[in-house]
Amino acid sequence: MAQPNASEPLESLQQCTEWVLSGARQPADFHIGTEFERIALGPDGRPLPYEGKDASISAVLADLSRLYGWEPYQEKGRTIALFRDGASISLEPAGQLELSGGLQATVADMQRELHDHMAELQSVLEPRGISLVHVGLNPQDSPASAPKMPKGRYGVMRAYMPKVGSLGLHMMHLTCTVQTNFDFVDAADAAQAMRLGHLLTPALIALFANSPLLEGRDTGYASFRAHIWTDVDKDRCDTNHFSFRPDATVQDYVDWLIDVPLYFLDALNDDGSHGYRELPERTTFRQFFDHGALGRRPTLDDWVLHVSTVFPDVRLKRYLELRPCDLVPEEALAALPALTRGLFYDLEARKKALELLEDGNMSIDRPALRAQACLNGLAGVSQGRSIGEIAKEVLDIATQGLDRLAKAEGRDALAYRALDPLKAIAHGKEQSYSQRVLRKWQADPRLAALADPWPKAK
Repeated sequence: MAQPNASEPLESLQQCTEWVLSGARQPADFHIGTEFERIALGPDGRPLPYEGKDASISAVLADLSRLYGWEPYQEKGRTIALFRDGASISLEPAGQLELSGGLQATVADMQRELHDHMAELQSVLEPRGISLVHVGLNPQDSPASAPKMPKGRYGVMRAYMPKVGSLGLHMMHLTCTVQTNFDFVDAADAAQAMRLGHLLTPALIALFANSPLLEGRDTGYASFRAHIWTDVDKDRCDTNHFSFRPDATVQDYVDWLIDVPLYFLDALNDDGSHGYRELPERTTFRQFFDHGALGRRPTLDDWVLHVSTVFPDVRLKRYLELRPCDLVPEEALAALPALTRGLFYDLEARKKALELLEDGNMSIDRPALRAQACLNGLAGVSQGRSIGEIAKEVLDIATQGLDRLAKAEGRDALAYRALDPLKAIAHGKEQSYSQRVLRKWQADPRLAALADPWPKAK
């Protein structure tokens, strides 16, 4: 599908839909991508500030660039991201370090990427006394006390968030997630995959729940991070009016997104680096197209930027993003891409999952089921539906899907083992991640007590 010049004004809003669908691939070309964020903790027990000689974000990024060939990306003279071979290391608003992995064909490939990434980080962080914390929510800080990163878009968002919800600043400065990105064949396939992702969300929230604390207190939630998204920005997060409809299409999603207000537009900083310019009044992308804004018309680049500023549990770009999960410890990070691959890329598994989750049953209160998962995790029940039992069956279906894919492709034979940490929790053999965090915090209420020790050299 031919694409217009990204810097030329759009001729029609249909080009927005065409851009999304230009990402379609054949199954033989499918890949999986993984993104996850961690809190980097200095020797003082505090999340790293941006500036500083030794224990700082800027020093870490400089070391990674110098030692391992990551290409720095700067804004106003400050490095805010690194790029290498289709992967990136970037900064969330409070300095959460995010790895956006490259495109991987198999779960085993993703695990190798993770292993190599963690080895590089250890070589840079451990000598500086820096550790990593794998939790869904920083339990020690408030939005005000958390570090602030020098990225222009975050400055605009900090001013905007309190106008549209009470928990937006908490989302920005305290939360960490793991997500997977995956492919689709065509518009119908993308629409069905989006719907399945939303149907799966309660089970995913419950399995990965790892954020029971806020500002030192037990919130009573298994995943307070997932709950936060209910009061961030309804315009950007809530697609429930069509997400579960069997007849919903990619065009419905694009139409929804076109009517979401813009955060900002691209602008150049004084030094020529990329920056952002906020709009003086509420302007949707449709209004931008119809009337222009800040003296210009929208381009495809504007659309691509806008697509990245909405936050539903399942987000559609030129691929799909599964976003509802809390960050979990390193040994379980491969579980989400494995689960995604087994459920979405094996058509028999997808069909079974849709049947299990009663696709098309509009009498089920899906938001209530999601709320139960946030509050009670696998123990949640809504309208007689046990989230724990649903999660067990989802894991079984994914295991079968991974096994069929392995036999068909002659590879990835042990990908289902990546699900073992989740199976142990679902079957009660291990405590949930949120229970483990609570236990550690009660014994030692410091963020440093939740940090993971670096593995010893063999």
